[in-house]
Amino acid sequence: MAKIRRFYKNERFPEILFLSLAFVCMMTFVLLQPFGEGPDEINRFRVVRFIYENGYLPKGDDPAVLIPGYGGSYAFQPMLTYILEGFLLRAVDLFTDRFDVLLVAARMVNVFFGMAAAVLTRRLSKLLFPEKMTQWLFSCLVVFLPQSLFLHTYINTDSCAFLSVILMFTAVLDGMKNGFTRPLCIQTAAGVILCALSYYNAYGAVVVTVILFISCFAGKVSAGTITRDGTASPVDRYYMDWKPMFRAGAFISALVFLGAGWWFIRNAILYHGDFLGMNARNLCVASTCTPDFHPLLRQTCQNQGIGVLAMVFGTDYFTLLVRSFVAMFGPMNLPTHYYIYEIYYRIFAVGLLVCMLPIGRGLYLSWQEKNRRFFFNGCMVLACVIPVFLCVYYSYTWDFQPQGRYLMPMLPAFMYFVTLGLRKTGFLLQELADKIKCRSLAEKIPAILSGLLIFFTAAALIYSVFRIVVPYYMAG
Repeated sequence: MAKIRRFYKNERFPEILFLSLAFVCMMTFVLLQPFGEGPDEINRFRVVRFIYENGYLPKGDDPAVLIPGYGGSYAFQPMLTYILEGFLLRAVDLFTDRFDVLLVAARMVNVFFGMAAAVLTRRLSKLLFPEKMTQWLFSCLVVFLPQSLFLHTYINTDSCAFLSVILMFTAVLDGMKNGFTRPLCIQTAAGVILCALSYYNAYGAVVVTVILFISCFAGKVSAGTITRDGTASPVDRYYMDWKPMFRAGAFISALVFLGAGWWFIRNAILYHGDFLGMNARNLCVASTCTPDFHPLLRQTCQNQGIGVLAMVFGTDYFTLLVRSFVAMFGPMNLPTHYYIYEIYYRIFAVGLLVCMLPIGRGLYLSWQEKNRRFFFNGCMVLACVIPVFLCVYYSYTWDFQPQGRYLMPMLPAFMYFVTLGLRKTGFLLQELADKIKCRSLAEKIPAILSGLLIFFTAAALIYSVFRIVVPYYMAG
């Protein structure tokens, strides 16, 4: 009994509980979902199967990977996840060729990405927020959001992209705090490589990472400070440490080129200089699709003369996008409980509104000075805006698909602002309790509020998985 009590009191117990819940819920999806239930899993698996059967990468227009009717294929896009899955299946095939076993094995690659993202989210939370309860709130909002967890349970490249964003932001924040050591440069490069080889929608995070990286080498000499040459500037002076920045930047760039450059060189060779493969994909779609799906005949909001705002707010686009950002399982046909959406909407609204109030110093990034915190916040806004812009632009010009998974690259930055706003809400309630002489309650308000919100995220996830998903698939 003493050993059991020590285990529960151990600091690692909450971490184990947190990761265990995430893993159990992921595995429930992995084992119960029929093949093809995840968005476009069947067509993604065509690329995995090709690698599994042939041992090399397919061209984008290979007949074996073309999408029937729609044309084109997922082989034009970065496919690190499919490569790992394909070669993993070749190893599993040494023991069995049962399709259900192969499918679970392929999905496990994304489960690994999801668990790695959960571990890194805990590390990121400790860099963002000084208080343990706020760290846990951020971690649970990111990992336990039902749609976020669902992302790691079927064959896709979104899961790897999500991990890459977490890894990049964690590495660059650690570099901002402790300096860019060789291990941190390697971690930053690993994040960029994973992003480059996963999903174009996440590339905005690379831009934000580069901006934050450069900012780490900017500094300020205050007016009157004695410099090394024995002089003092009469005004504040800003400077850049160019030499260490170029040294670290060159090292990271070299690693990125070695890790990801081969993919873009391959594309340029295969597709006549089209190193991204996007134009080649569009040409392939036009030549291999059925007439109903031809790009020139596809009805989009753009060619119908519908404005962007009219599309977003004048149709069901915004509603579906936000709902599927929170939870929409299967091929966008299995929602969770109505009240889970409503509570999450209110959490987002309160968090985003209150986070803009200039109150509660020291509640976040306490190791940074004021100006750097503002700069970091601006970068996080950019990390949110880019995925939203790309999502809306794609829907408006190409294919009206309001899918929340397109917004997942912004989730860490988005939940950072939500968490900050919720912590500031606790601070305001604490101040209010102090004013009405409830000091004993005031001390507990932030912990109580964070605890209730953490409980909700876990309960919403458990309900979504075991009261919505499990009965749905078990009945089928």
